[in-house]
Amino acid sequence: MNDIVKESKDTLEKALKHMETYMQIKNDILDNDFVQLLGDSSKIIGFLRGSSELILRKKFESFLKGFSLNEKPTEAQLERLIKYIDDETKAEFIADTFSKILLSKSSKACVIMGSILNNVVEDCEDLTHAHLISINALMNFYDMDIENYKLILSLFKKQNNTMEKGQINLYHINKEIKEKKLNRTSVLITLEKSVSHQLLFREMKVEIDVDPDADFADAETKEYFSLTSSGALLGSYLVRCF
Repeated sequence: MNDIVKESKDTLEKALKHMETYMQIKNDILDNDFVQLLGDSSKIIGFLRGSSELILRKKFESFLKGFSLNEKPTEAQLERLIKYIDDETKAEFIADTFSKILLSKSSKACVIMGSILNNVVEDCEDLTHAHLISINALMNFYDMDIENYKLILSLFKKQNNTMEKGQINLYHINKEIKEKKLNRTSVLITLEKSVSHQLLFREMKVEIDVDPDADFADAETKEYFSLTSSGALLGSYLVRCF
């Protein structure tokens, strides 16, 4: 995979320079005397920079794996990436995606982001809200979140025979956690992340149980979850990659 990175370097440099023609990039912070002095004088900064390069290389290799669909990325693919960038909006999208890859917390998330970018570029898909939300959510997902999200997707399919329709509730989730002996706290953290990153909608429903032999009724509030279009899109890419 290191060979892939080396062979793709020139073309990627070309892509970055191409993006610069559509974007106004300010380097004031890098030219700041204090920043340069800190970088020159601090051994700790140097150590962190070296460590970061290894981490960033791994993330970028994961991205290339997704972008090339587990095959060696070709020059033609990368050239199509360059040709795709023909206005400021697309340049910002590609640049922002690259930044999210480097800031991501999961190598698996980088693979999925690469796959999303491949589809957008190869099929010349129109950039949608769902693409943007999916990539933003992936930047904040850990590997554990990826696995937990796969579980949540499987529950939608199990309950509704399709991933895109229907609802699940906490009963379904807790039952699956118990049957598979999973970490409940971890799954619920991913559930909350999915809601906050607009992959899932949460809906509260009041269910009333009326007793015909009594003068009162019991009311219980239950939480239900449904997939957003972004959540379904991310799910399709997750299944495709893993």
